[in-house]
Amino acid sequence: MEESVFFNLGNALASSKDTKELMRTMQIEQDKREKRGRFVIVEDEKNNEKLLFELPETLPSTKGKEFKVKEFFE
Repeated sequence: MEESVFFNLGNALASSKDTKELMRTMQIEQDKREKRGRFVIVEDEKNNEKLLFELPETLPSTKGKEFKVKEFFE
């Protein structure tokens, strides 16, 4: 079962149709930071585009656009 989450598109770190490209972007973001963040790759089912977001410390709200979670990274 896939989980749905809500994010504001303006908060996306990157977008691509290629999951491997997003994984490389995530690695670069993790290398830049002292503290490793939590990231998620989600899919916009309307255009089959995948987006990379950093998970906030608090739970995401129900405001924003709904996406299907593809992968979590901690």
